Amino acid sequence: MKNAYKIIISGLDYAGKTSILTALDKKYNFQKEITELKPTIKVEYHQFNFLGNLVFMWDMGGQERYRKIYKERKEIYFAGTDLLVYVIDIQDDKRFLESLSYLKDILIFFQENQEDVPIIISFHKYDPGIRDSAEILLNINKLKDQISENFQEFKILFQQSSIYDIISIVQLISYGLSVFDEAFFDLSELMEEYLTEIFNCTSLILFDENGIIISEFYSDNIGPEIYVELIDSIKEHIFVLKRMKEESFKEDYNFFSLENKLLSYLHKINIENQSFFISAVIEENNKEKLLDKLPDLVEESSKILESILL
Repeated sequence: MKNAYKIIISGLDYAGKTSILTALDKKYNFQKEITELKPTIKVEYHQFNFLGNLVFMWDMGGQERYRKIYKERKEIYFAGTDLLVYVIDIQDDKRFLESLSYLKDILIFFQENQEDVPIIISFHKYDPGIRDSAEILLNINKLKDQISENFQEFKILFQQSSIYDIISIVQLISYGLSVFDEAFFDLSELMEEYLTEIFNCTSLILFDENGIIISEFYSDNIGPEIYVELIDSIKEHIFVLKRMKEESFKEDYNFFSLENKLLSYLHKINIENQSFFISAVIEENNKEKLLDKLPDLVEESSKILESILL
């Protein structure tokens, strides 16, 4: 991995770009702050460390007057981009065409300058109350088809996100960061092997100390009632990491009991003066198996992480 990355967060005004970054930073108790956010003026810059590398997030204001400036000075704002996260308000169907037009302007710049930039399209404001809406789902599929057909040469990942679902926000950024090193695929294969063949657990996730998901894998057999417990467990682990960082909060890395005979476990790993965490959700009868084989997972994942940190 190189030492610094430039990530553009772009889209129309009121699409929810700054809300995503606020939720990512706060992790919990952020809803009131988001309701008080004002439209971003031009560009705001956010910086954080990811696996020993600086990540610079360019939160680009989406008002028309700023978009005009960006388009006139594309080489200043869009050159050298390592990842584009483009946010579309999935509830505002009246502005879909306007949003697609702006996305086209950005991607044409990348094409003309032969910049191979991975793209994440976030269908944002995919809030719990509308997830069963046939109209919303139809719009998502239509937008996916249009974007995929018009820009086949780009690597595009589509995500749904909502400020009311912190996991969707964490995954949105995490998936984007994972494109920067092929070793992330090795971690993914390792997680899959331990989840399916060794631990037989429900979920297995590797976080960094900022709560960014480095790798994750889930069982194929997750029923609705277990899924609720799983999401609550992951949220709790993210909150714990945030509290530890901000409040010197100490947590006992043991098992937490969940409903449906599930256990949640959080284990800390220290590598190169950085902290990482393995989060697992398992059935009670697999507890001893996890404790027996966890040192092997820690050793193997540590080797891959060390190769990324070098």
